[in-house]
Amino acid sequence: MSEAMHEVIIIGGGPAGLSAAAYAIRKRLDALVISPGLGGRTNRRLELPWVDDYKVLIGEEMVSRFRSQIEYLDFMRVRSKVKEIVPRDEGGFRVVLNDGKEYLTKIVLLTTGAVGEMLNVPGEAEFEMKGLCYSTVTYAPLFIDRTAVVVGDGCQALRAVAELQRIASHVTLIAPTHGQLDMQLARNLAAERNITIMDSYEVVEIKGDDFVRSVVVRKDGQTSEIRTDAIFIEKGLKANSELVAHLVDLDEQGFVKVDEMNRTSYPGIYAAGDVTTAYSDQVLISMGEGAKAILSIYDELLGIC
Repeated sequence: MSEAMHEVIIIGGGPAGLSAAAYAIRKRLDALVISPGLGGRTNRRLELPWVDDYKVLIGEEMVSRFRSQIEYLDFMRVRSKVKEIVPRDEGGFRVVLNDGKEYLTKIVLLTTGAVGEMLNVPGEAEFEMKGLCYSTVTYAPLFIDRTAVVVGDGCQALRAVAELQRIASHVTLIAPTHGQLDMQLARNLAAERNITIMDSYEVVEIKGDDFVRSVVVRKDGQTSEIRTDAIFIEKGLKANSELVAHLVDLDEQGFVKVDEMNRTSYPGIYAAGDVTTAYSDQVLISMGEGAKAILSIYDELLGIC
């Protein structure tokens, strides 16, 4: 065990974790970042056959800048995964890694993010980020006069369809169940000329060459194939909150509940980014949440909050 007591340990190296680390440096905090890699989902971008190069968000550049600040600071970075977080009777926490190493800290900041729920069908893994992805809000602006398929039956899928409808030539919603298709938003979308809603259809395969080209669906034993320029899977996100599930309050979907200062229900544990109940679907928002969390932690360490 490292006997040094850090002021804060940041668990996770995505946009929220990187911005938190950068602001920790500026505040001269004794911070440690524990993450196998840096950048999170921003390390991968959706490849599309009609786009050679693009900048989806200025946030992508910001993440790159923050990552460059952290990458060379080996004294504040551990390339590993955390196994568990253990509160200490005398105060603070033990952060135990998968390899058995332990680090002590006064405060923990969880920035472990969330992952999109997969379909688990043939072709999904092969075409991920080659015309198939799990974030409509990030890539919708690239679909001017293009076709798109959205898979899902909840609010997230309906919001994705609504955003694409303003840009794409046609959007098809494949809803595995009737889900929330009775919502007013769903009825409004069904009335749009460039939207098709396929209620209670199951995706059975995704096809393509170098990129996604079509999706095979089934209903009542009958299959059909839909040509498309891209597929957005919007079945929902799963929060990577297992490390603190026994310590802090989670919502029904497993996201960490936080207040306006990114505090959880357990004193000394903060959280920021996609792992929380705070809206942070965009890179820039997650980065802002990470910065806000560190500023809140700084105030706590000063004893003024």
